[in-house]
Amino acid sequence: MNSSSGDRLEEMAENDLMAEAEGVGQPSRLTGREVIDLHVHALGVGDSGKGCWASQEFLSGPTFAAMLISFNMPTFEAGDERLKEALIDAVDTSEETDRSVLLAMDGVHKNGKFVDSESHLVVPNDYVIGMARQNGRVLLGASVHPYRLPGQMIAETERCIAEGAALFVWAPAGQQINPEDDRCIPFYVRLAREGVPLFCHAGTEFAVHPSDFRIARYNDPRKLTRALDIGVRVIIANCASPSAGAVMPSDAGYFEELIGMLRDADARRWDLFADISACCTPLRIRYLERIVQEIAEGRISPRRFLYGSDFPMPAVDINVFRDPLSPHEMMTHIRERGNPLDSHLRIVRQFGMHESVFTNACDVLRL
Repeated sequence: MNSSSGDRLEEMAENDLMAEAEGVGQPSRLTGREVIDLHVHALGVGDSGKGCWASQEFLSGPTFAAMLISFNMPTFEAGDERLKEALIDAVDTSEETDRSVLLAMDGVHKNGKFVDSESHLVVPNDYVIGMARQNGRVLLGASVHPYRLPGQMIAETERCIAEGAALFVWAPAGQQINPEDDRCIPFYVRLAREGVPLFCHAGTEFAVHPSDFRIARYNDPRKLTRALDIGVRVIIANCASPSAGAVMPSDAGYFEELIGMLRDADARRWDLFADISACCTPLRIRYLERIVQEIAEGRISPRRFLYGSDFPMPAVDINVFRDPLSPHEMMTHIRERGNPLDSHLRIVRQFGMHESVFTNACDVLRL
């Protein structure tokens, strides 16, 4: 090899190292795969006439108040259009995520009829479809209640699939859906046939809580065994972890049950996954630590975990509880927090989450 060729190889190697260094924290740039946040809640209060609905209980509760803090929005500004603008702005200005799944939410249905008095939050599919059509960084997370009239349920499911649904979402207790009910089977068959995942909230659910707390058991991920056996690709939200288990013993969640299911998934040929959203709170640090450990020790493949933020629920920088910041560092951190989606992702990455988790949705969602 002549000297000029050797110099050229050294230059190419140096350029590659520089490019890699510049791409740190941007896995989509390094791997060619997208970073997808599969857990972003669309919402509205109902003043636009576009079908959104929120009960007075939800609007006056802590969940909505926390969401407004995330948006840095006073209550009097919180109309449908303003909330939509803030949501799209977060998605559009994110430098860490390439696309986000915005989640619709069907209302409670009984005997084929919508029950507004028991539906705390409704976001129509058309509302999210409109945002997805207008913005290429928005993916449709559709929601169809399986207790709708059978013909209507199938028609709406197939319409959303035709509109490009990346997944379908349920909040079983909040929507009063028993995943073991026979009425769910036609829905499961359609999803399995089309390869569209079911994204199911599990554990404790405060964002859309049940009117009847006796049905909180519907959030047990083991109730989705039938769906998994049929061949549905299932994603369990929040890793089925409890919201306040450290201070409320009754709030046990189903984290350990889900860990057992994930360990058995290969043997049972289940298309089972879990999203790591809602873990950026001090009470959930130990669950995120456990996930990191399960991956590191090879008990569960990292491909089983997917990234989600649960925005606009606010995220706390849980890393400060592991390595406390000085007051000056804390203020600098708060000022430089910037885009909320980026802030959440950086918190989870700094915590030590396996890098593939941020792009695994490319292999799981219907894109």
